[in-house]
Amino acid sequence: MSQAAASASAPSRTLRSVLDAGGTYAELSALLDGLEPAARLAEVLSITGARVGKLYDAVADGPHMTMEDFFPASVPDGETLIYEGRNSLAAFSRFQKRFLRKDGVIVGYNHQQMSFVTGPGYFVTRLGDETIPHEILFDYTAEPPHVPAGWPAFKPNASGLSRLVYFGMKDYCRKVADGVVIGKAFKQGKAVGAYFSLTRA
Repeated sequence: MSQAAASASAPSRTLRSVLDAGGTYAELSALLDGLEPAARLAEVLSITGARVGKLYDAVADGPHMTMEDFFPASVPDGETLIYEGRNSLAAFSRFQKRFLRKDGVIVGYNHQQMSFVTGPGYFVTRLGDETIPHEILFDYTAEPPHVPAGWPAFKPNASGLSRLVYFGMKDYCRKVADGVVIGKAFKQGKAVGAYFSLTRA
């Protein structure tokens, strides 16, 4: 077989293949940063189940995140920024997290199929805390100072079925590539074995 034919028949590198081969942050980010937005989203969404947590661990050697990494200054205040999400659950794994900045505070909520049951799960976004100082934090224990017009009505995370999902929760996110982060969920300060990826739409 010629070298050209062998190259043509060889499988292309994918995020999954690089991850499964023990890829580092540098390798994973380089692959994603070289893709067009639609292809990058498809690659990130292809990481499911236990691999989502594996991706979180794989990028531990990456750079510390900044708020500018997550919510660029080029996004005007009052404009909703959408991230497409995939979590590590076996069902209902697709969702969006939507964000808006006003008066320097970034508020977010979960846009997903089961919102009518669980509530929107509002949180405040900021840079870390004493638990993990250098990762982006989604703090569900903080009540948002504002609810943007056109967003779902605010429902406390301690009320009703929202309590089962969001009460006492904090998510910490690491950078995977430009516009891509990977998160790990904690409740009452303890990791709950749940992970999710977010890709800027």
